[in-house]
Amino acid sequence: MSQGTISILGLGNMGSVMTERLRAAGYTTTVWNRTAAKTEPHVKAGSTAAATVAAAVAASDLILVVLLDHASVREHLDPVAAELEGKVVVNLTTTTPNEARDTAAWAADHGIVYLDGAIMATPDMIGEAGSLLFYSGSENAYAIARPALETFGTAQFVGTDAGVASLKDMALLSAMDLMFSGFVQAIAMMRTAGATAVDTAVEVEAWLAAMLPHGKALAAIIDGGTYDTGGQNVDFALTGSTSMITASREQGIRADLLESHHKFLKELSATGHGNSDWLRVIELLTIR
Repeated sequence: MSQGTISILGLGNMGSVMTERLRAAGYTTTVWNRTAAKTEPHVKAGSTAAATVAAAVAASDLILVVLLDHASVREHLDPVAAELEGKVVVNLTTTTPNEARDTAAWAADHGIVYLDGAIMATPDMIGEAGSLLFYSGSENAYAIARPALETFGTAQFVGTDAGVASLKDMALLSAMDLMFSGFVQAIAMMRTAGATAVDTAVEVEAWLAAMLPHGKALAAIIDGGTYDTGGQNVDFALTGSTSMITASREQGIRADLLESHHKFLKELSATGHGNSDWLRVIELLTIR
């Protein structure tokens, strides 16, 4: 028995695996892709191909959008705004917070029930343990779509501001990006002594696993807002940062990845905050 009908716009790696998961869960699926050939394997597996976005929209009351970027979302949805009126649109395309809010405002103007989603998983993780997706926007849209969305992984509704899911996505990706940049820096340094990348990665993983539990204590210092706990201060951290940069250069390795943090520490020290907790750097991140 069909669980319901869903249309999926976009059959890249992510859209394809999501369509597979929905079929496996018993949903009737209609698929559209700019390159029509990508629909063929899904048709063979039981989906229906739509020749146009309008045809895909007409087939379902729940539309999942998994396209390249914000521009492509608006390019394909704008012409079918009238046909989407009263339907639920879940946009799983990676966008910025303000792009999500822009689409939400457009949807509201056209009577479309809109939910923005952020996928914290790679395609091979979809439907598996560890797959997490954030959603924000219309609570009604989330309630309607939730059974289908839970086929992709853990679903978390994070608020009625449509931009919050994207904001959490970008924030967590920023943490990951900077962490793995640190991996690369460490590997580059240790390769000069003959260590393999894998050997260094093993050591870095163990070291970070020991350090990460301290993150909540550091966060509490930031929430306190005084930066006077007597922990590692700016001047001490600056000395350590200088040593890391010097060590990299001594080994013939560029230190660009380390220098942004060093720059903030220097700014704090020069403005009389040398004895503050080094976490005061967060106050310099706001664009004024």
